[in-house]
Amino acid sequence: MRGISLQEIADSTRISLKFLQAVEGDQLQIIPGPFFIRAILRSYAKSIGLDENQVLNRYQELQSYAEGDSESGVEKSADSRLPRSRRRMFFPLLLVAIFVIAALLYVFILSPDNKPEPPPLSRQEPASGSPAPAVEAEEKEPAQEIPRSLNLEISFLEETWLQVFADGTLVFEGIKKQGDSLQISGSQELRLNLGNAGGLNFLINGKKGKPFGPRGAVLKDIKITLDNYGEFLLPEAENQTSGL
Repeated sequence: MRGISLQEIADSTRISLKFLQAVEGDQLQIIPGPFFIRAILRSYAKSIGLDENQVLNRYQELQSYAEGDSESGVEKSADSRLPRSRRRMFFPLLLVAIFVIAALLYVFILSPDNKPEPPPLSRQEPASGSPAPAVEAEEKEPAQEIPRSLNLEISFLEETWLQVFADGTLVFEGIKKQGDSLQISGSQELRLNLGNAGGLNFLINGKKGKPFGPRGAVLKDIKITLDNYGEFLLPEAENQTSGL
């Protein structure tokens, strides 16, 4: 209307003629990005004497409307991928296919008639005239009896210093000579400190014990309890006599 050519606008705004032609031809998709579109529209409107804000607001309204149409179009296209006649046939065919597959699964997998029968149990008859072998009863080892107390009998082979606690109470402290003996009892625990670990023999509840250590060795805090006293005994084969 004002007789201004696009070349004049391009010269005054420094906007490419290609982009101005896109604005005039309503082909804004040619312009790279919304930021450049708004910048070009602002300069274009200013150069021809239009209200910049009004032009930008109008562009924003059209852009929002176009985005709304594109979203609704996506929803519609999902339902219209198939022609209407083919969509009407698709769902019944799908139901028939599901029914056929379910029937085949039942016939070939779930049907009780198709389950293999277990083989008959074979029974071995004993030979005529020979008695059936008797089932030998398993021999069970007798359970080890848990003692109710600890009885310690010591015989001394050499001069030995020792200290003995029974259930936390000191019951003996001193030196024993060769040939001496000592007998101590406790209900839960015996604890010994020895000055000559190899200078004595001992019995626990009537069974031979293993040497505490070599001659002359000093051992402290030897704990003998109802639970662990078996660790201090000789093997059963060597423990046939109760004498010291």
